[in-house]
Amino acid sequence: MRKKVLAVALSLTMVVGMMVGCGSNDAGTNNNTDTNTTTEDTNKAPEIEKIADGGGKVLNIYVWNTEFKERFEKYYPKYDKAKKSIGDVKVNFIQNTNEGGLYQQKLDEALADQESAAADEKIDIFLCEMDYINKYTNTTMAAPILGLDIAESDLSQMYDYTKQAATDSQGVLRAVSWQGCPGGFIYRRSYAKDIFGTDDPEKIQEQVKDWESFNAAAEKVKTESDGKITMLSGYDDALRVYSNNVSMKWVSDDGKLQMDPAIDSWIEMTKKYTDSGYNQKTSLWKDDWTAGMGKDGNVFGYFMPAWGINFSMADGSGSKKDKDGKYLGGGSYGDWAMCTGPQSFNWGGSFICAATGTDNSDLVSDIMKSLCCDKDIMFNISKDTSDFVNNKEANKELEEKNVTSDFLGGQCLVKGLSEAAENINCSYVSPYDQMCIENLMAAMKDYYDGKVDKDTAIANWKAETLKSYPELKE
Repeated sequence: MRKKVLAVALSLTMVVGMMVGCGSNDAGTNNNTDTNTTTEDTNKAPEIEKIADGGGKVLNIYVWNTEFKERFEKYYPKYDKAKKSIGDVKVNFIQNTNEGGLYQQKLDEALADQESAAADEKIDIFLCEMDYINKYTNTTMAAPILGLDIAESDLSQMYDYTKQAATDSQGVLRAVSWQGCPGGFIYRRSYAKDIFGTDDPEKIQEQVKDWESFNAAAEKVKTESDGKITMLSGYDDALRVYSNNVSMKWVSDDGKLQMDPAIDSWIEMTKKYTDSGYNQKTSLWKDDWTAGMGKDGNVFGYFMPAWGINFSMADGSGSKKDKDGKYLGGGSYGDWAMCTGPQSFNWGGSFICAATGTDNSDLVSDIMKSLCCDKDIMFNISKDTSDFVNNKEANKELEEKNVTSDFLGGQCLVKGLSEAAENINCSYVSPYDQMCIENLMAAMKDYYDGKVDKDTAIANWKAETLKSYPELKE
C-alpha cells in the first residue's frame, strides 16, 4: 500500500523585499524591491503520494552539457565509472546542446512519450536551468521531491531561493540543485595593481561599488593602459547583472513581451561602452571573448558566478590539466580575484528533476540526497572545483577551514558569495527567459555597431522572440 505524506508548502516569497529575478539587494545601487509579496498559506498544501520504485534497469539522464555528468561520475559514491552503471542499473546520459532551445525541444518530445515509452527508454532524471526551470516545475512533468525518499530535513541546508525557483504555484517542490550561483566581478590582479595600485578585493570593490563608480573605473582602465586594456570583453558581459535585478518578468500576465527598465539601462550602458572603447565588441562564449582571459588577454574583468571559473575562465586562462582534471597553473591562472561589483546577481543554476513515470525512483532519490544534501560530498565538490554549493553547512566549513581558490590567487571564494546567496530572490523568473535573453543579445548588436537604431533593434528582438514563442503577443 502506498503511503501518503503531507507536503509542507514552500513559500513562494521566501525572501521578502529582496532583489528579484534572482537578484539580490545586499550591494550596489538601483536595486528594485518588491514590497507586496505575501506568504503562501501552508495549510493548503496538497497531499503527495510516495512514488513506488519500478525496478528499472536503465537510468536515463537528460542533460545539455557535461557539468552534471562530471559531478555525478566523480562524487556519486555508488557509480562504477568503468562499467557505467550503479549496481546492475546501466547509466545512460542523453545530451543535446542548450543553444537555440534545442535541449528543451528534445526533452519535451521525450517527456511527451514518457507514459508509452518502453521501460529502458523512460526518462528518470532531467536537468533544467534557472532560465526555464518553472516551465517544468509548474507542471506534473517533474515529480514532487517529497514523493521520493527525501524529507524536509534533508533540504534544510539549501538556500531558500533555490527551493523557491523550483516550487510550483501550489507550494510543491519539484527539483533540487547542488549549486548556488551568486555572481561577482572577477578581475585581473596584475592589471588592478598597475591601474589602481592594489589588487585587494575590498579596495577594488570601492572602485566598482555602483554603476557610476564602475563607469569611472572603466575610463581609468582605458586611460591608464593607453587603450590596451578594456574594462569588459564584449556586448553581453553585464547583461546578467541587469537582468537579475528587474522588477517584472519578460512576459506580462496577459502574454505580452515587455522590457524592464533595468534591461533598457543595460542597452544604454553597452552602447556607451562600445562607443567609448570600454569593451572589445566580442560576444559571449565566442573565442575572442575567451581570449581576453589568457596570459596576454587584455580584459580587466568579467561578471561571473562560481561555475564560470571552472567551466570557462580556468580553461580560458591557458592553464593545463593533469590526468585527473586538476589545473596545473600557468597562463593567467592565479592572477584573478573577485569582488561583489556594482550589484549582486545570480546567474544560472542547474536543477535535478525526477521525471514523472521514472521506474528508478529509489535510485533517483539516493542520487539527489547524495549530490544535493550530503554536506561532506558538497564540501568536496566546492573544494575540488570552485563551485559554490547549495549547502550552508558545507559553505560554513569551507570558510572556517579557509579553503581557497588557486585560480583566485588564494582568495576564499565562498566568503565573498555566501551572504549574497542568502538574499537572492527568484520571483521574476519565467519559462521564457532563455530565448528572451539569447534573442536580445543577438538583436542589439546591430544597434551597438550603428547599423540600426535602438527602436529597430528592439523590434527585431520582439520578432525573433515571437518566433521562439508563437503563443506570445508583441
